[in-house]
Amino acid sequence: MHSNPRFLQALLASGALVFVAACNETRDTGAVTTTTDQGTSNAPAAETVEERDNALVRVVNAIPGGAVSIYAGDSLAFGSVAYKSTTEFKEMPDDYFGFKISRAGANKDQNTLAENREKLSNGGHYTIVAIADTDDDADSFGELRVLDDELKPLTSGKARVRFINAVAGLTDEISIFPRGSTNALVDGINFKNEAGWNEEDPWRGTLEVRTENRKAPLATIPNVNLEAGKTYSFVIAGTPNKVEVIKWEDTVHPDPDYDDGVPDNRTEKSPSN
Repeated sequence: MHSNPRFLQALLASGALVFVAACNETRDTGAVTTTTDQGTSNAPAAETVEERDNALVRVVNAIPGGAVSIYAGDSLAFGSVAYKSTTEFKEMPDDYFGFKISRAGANKDQNTLAENREKLSNGGHYTIVAIADTDDDADSFGELRVLDDELKPLTSGKARVRFINAVAGLTDEISIFPRGSTNALVDGINFKNEAGWNEEDPWRGTLEVRTENRKAPLATIPNVNLEAGKTYSFVIAGTPNKVEVIKWEDTVHPDPDYDDGVPDNRTEKSPSN
C-alpha cells in the first residue's frame, strides 16, 4: 500500500494525524507502575486522567548538592525534591504551564532560577528534569527540560530505553556502551539533550558511560536488566569528576477496556469531545 504525500501533508497541517496518534496512545495506555530508588508507585490509566482534563507530571532532580522545588504557575507542584530523586506522577490540568524551579524553601518570586513553558496534553505523561547550569554566575542555578514520555504498552518483545545527558561542565558528548563492546547502544548525546527512545532486545549486564576523548569510562551502570515490555530511563548527572546515574523503570499496562483498539463496555469519544 502506497501513501499519498500530499494527503499526509494535508493531514499534518490540519493536526488530524497528531490527534489520531494521541487518541490511540491514550486509549491503549492503562495504569503505569514506576520503580525508582525511592520505591514503587502507580499512576492511573491515561483514559481516566484524560476524562478529568488532566495530564501526569513527575520531576527528576539532576542538580548536585541540594533539593529543589517546582512551581506550576503560582502553585507549588513539587516541594523539596532531593538530588537524584524521581517523584511519583502527579495529575495536573492540561493547559499551558509556566514551570519554575527554585531552591527548596525559597520564595519563587524572588528566587526563580529557571523556567520553562509547556503545553500539556490531556492523558499524557511528562517528566521534568532539573539540570544544573554551567554558568559561573551565582544566580544561574539550572534549567528545566520537559520531556514528553509518550508512554505506551510494548508488544514487540523488546525493551524501551532512553538516556539524558545532565552532566554539568562536561563539554564532550557522551555515549553508552555495553561493557566490552565497541558498538554503542546510544552515541553522541550533548549536554542537556536526550537521545530519544530506542527499542532494544532483552539484555543483562553492565553499561558504560564513555566519551571520545577519555580512555576510562566516566561511569558504569551495573546490574542492568532490560526486560521485554518495560520502559527504562537513565539520567547521566553529576559533574565530570563525579558522574552519577539516576534511573527508573516504567511498566506500562494496556488499558483493559480496549482490545486491539476496539473499546469494550465503553463509548469511544468523538473528535469533537
